[in-house]
Amino acid sequence: MGVQVFGRFLRERARGLAGWSLAVAAVTAMYAAFWPTMADTADLMQQYVEAMPAMGEAMGWNDMTSPEGYIEATVLLLVPVLMVVAAIGVGARAVAGDEEEGALELVMAYPVGRTSLLVQRFAASAVHTAVLGAVMFLVLLGLSPVLDLGIGAGHLAAACLSTALVALCYGTAAFAIGAVTGRRSFAIAGGAFLAVVGYLGDTFALTVDDLEWMRFTSAFYYGFDPEPLVNGVDPGYTLVIAAVPLVLAAVAAAVFARRDVLV
Repeated sequence: MGVQVFGRFLRERARGLAGWSLAVAAVTAMYAAFWPTMADTADLMQQYVEAMPAMGEAMGWNDMTSPEGYIEATVLLLVPVLMVVAAIGVGARAVAGDEEEGALELVMAYPVGRTSLLVQRFAASAVHTAVLGAVMFLVLLGLSPVLDLGIGAGHLAAACLSTALVALCYGTAAFAIGAVTGRRSFAIAGGAFLAVVGYLGDTFALTVDDLEWMRFTSAFYYGFDPEPLVNGVDPGYTLVIAAVPLVLAAVAAAVFARRDVLV
């Protein structure tokens, strides 16, 4: 039954996953495609950024003269937001959504333990997010020679891995809140709140010294501060954003195994 729980959830989300995949592919391709044009005016753009250093630092526009800097300031600014929204939606649906609709009760009627159910649903949610990261990677990899990006496949993979793990952190937060409360609205609101605080903490908090501590509570910081497009995978930072979803899922499973499920 465990495989059925995992596979059935993915099949039920297949249409939504296809839609999100198209959105991620479109945004990735659209902004990456502007690099040749930007390369011709990179010096002017860099002067504009240097005229507003605080804004440039907050938005990640520190280097607009290289392909890595441009992709980081555009694709890695917008695609993570899309993937976070998708992950929160799936995470909130995985337990709380089905529980509110009564569908979870039907699943639990089969010989499957609560912990197994949570693990299978979490794994399916993680696969959902991983697919979006793979789509982003394949689009960038395919466009790299066409657009003369000159970024190695390993560094592209590192950036896409970081993006997927950041999204999974906030998606799992929504998953855990939903598993603990049984309320989809709480799961979405909680996951979105944490994502917004994390995003602002990693961007605009840079302009306020007293708020710089917020960066260290943000998955965006651990995902993108090491500059994976330039430096590849950072083992320490990657371990942090890989461990957070596992810890949240474990807490969710421990609470869900003991609470009353809505019927």
